Amino acid sequence: METVVHLEVTPDADAKLTPLELLEDFADASRDWQYLEHESEHYADLKKRPACILRHRRSAPPSYVDFGFAATNPADTNDIELIILDSPAPEQRLDLDERNDAIDTFIMHFRQYLGGRPGHASLRVEKEDVNPEEATTKAKA
Repeated sequence: METVVHLEVTPDADAKLTPLELLEDFADASRDWQYLEHESEHYADLKKRPACILRHRRSAPPSYVDFGFAATNPADTNDIELIILDSPAPEQRLDLDERNDAIDTFIMHFRQYLGGRPGHASLRVEKEDVNPEEATTKAKA
C-alpha cells in the first residue's frame, strides 16, 4: 500500500507528547477512534521505525477502517506518513473516493483535537496527487 498523506506534527517547545503519542491520545479522546496497541507494535516492527495503527469506526459500510502511521525517518518522528490500511473485510474495500473521504475525516477530527488542546502541536498536511486511473489500475493489479 502506498503512502497517501504526509503529516508534519510539530510539538510545541513545552509539549510532553511525541507526535505518535499525540495520535494515540487523539484516539483515546475521540469517540469513533481507537488505538490498536498490538497491531501498532506489529506495524512498527514491519516498518522498522516508530509507528501506530488507529481504527476509525464508521456508520457506513465498512463499519471500520484502519489507518497506519509511521515516522518517515526513525530520527525525526515529527514527519509521519499515513497509509489507509483499508477495511479488513475483502468484500468491503474502499474505492478512491471513499479513501479520500476517510483521509479528510481523519484530518478534520485530528485538527479539532489539536484545536482543543492549544500548546500541544501544530499540523501540516501534504496530500499526494493520485491519478484516479492510475489508482484503479494499481488496485486491479
